[in-house]
Amino acid sequence: MRRVTTALACLSLLALIAAPGERAAADEPYPSKPIRFVLPQPAGGAVDLIARALGDRLSYAMRQPVIVENQPGANGGLAAGQVARSAPDGYTLFMAVDTNLVVNPNLYPNLAYDPFRDFIPISIIAKVYLVLVASSKIEANSVQELLAFARAHPGKLNYASIGLGTQAHLGMELLKMMTKTDITQVSYRGTAPAMTDVAAGVVDVMFTGPPSAMALAAGGKGKILAIASPSRSRLMPQVPTMQEAGVPGYELSGWFGLLAPAKTPQHVVDRLASEVKTAVADGKFKDRLGEQGLDVVGSSSAEMLAVMTADTKKWSEVIAATGAKVPQ
Repeated sequence: MRRVTTALACLSLLALIAAPGERAAADEPYPSKPIRFVLPQPAGGAVDLIARALGDRLSYAMRQPVIVENQPGANGGLAAGQVARSAPDGYTLFMAVDTNLVVNPNLYPNLAYDPFRDFIPISIIAKVYLVLVASSKIEANSVQELLAFARAHPGKLNYASIGLGTQAHLGMELLKMMTKTDITQVSYRGTAPAMTDVAAGVVDVMFTGPPSAMALAAGGKGKILAIASPSRSRLMPQVPTMQEAGVPGYELSGWFGLLAPAKTPQHVVDRLASEVKTAVADGKFKDRLGEQGLDVVGSSSAEMLAVMTADTKKWSEVIAATGAKVPQ
């Protein structure tokens, strides 16, 4: 009995000793040092623009520098893995492209991270609806004319893909499934070489972002057939949506979201979510992203989790139908 009493006393003493330190950590103002955004792509792309624009707003509001680190590789796996292994203290965050979270788990058999287990979603910051473009060398001038040709000549048309699991790849595979057409994939290592070959007529069609679509059309080397959004874009109001063009229910977008490592304290997640919500409501922030065809979202954590869940299911079905897998 004496040994039990002594043991309980020791545990109580340890708790008293540890408690002030734990309380100090919990009470420490956040943030008290620079915050890092780890990105899955090189500088210069949409996620880089979003991260730097958001970082500027958060740095001003939270009185701490926000450092953007570009860690491309393994289709986002390097950046995701680094953040997942980081201390869950709110100082290392993942600015993800949607495919890192909702496509990779179905595409890579040995993925080094689990988007639902290893992260806490904070907010979807922005999204971009993709545009269907065609080479000026093909006769089709509308989506319906394109699909009619594809049905009459299975396998004759081809499309540019910028890698397995990208929206340019899965988006076209989804369109093929929905319209029962056969269009051949041609893989490229990036948007620039793919667009060059669309302009040259080497490939026939492609899904791409609004800026590159407008540049293609402005140069007279291609046609914009439709935008895969629920309503017309203010950047190109003359372009019909895919639904207006005759493919009901078809939408294709990429989104960009901020996440923290799992087990990050709730008060830190709440502070980040609150600051992000304020930042994305700023008119200058919206204008900066809008110029590149990006729609500001600013979702809640729960809304982001719901989108992750729905998109994971959606793309898993497309991947299963195509049999796409990346060997590891």
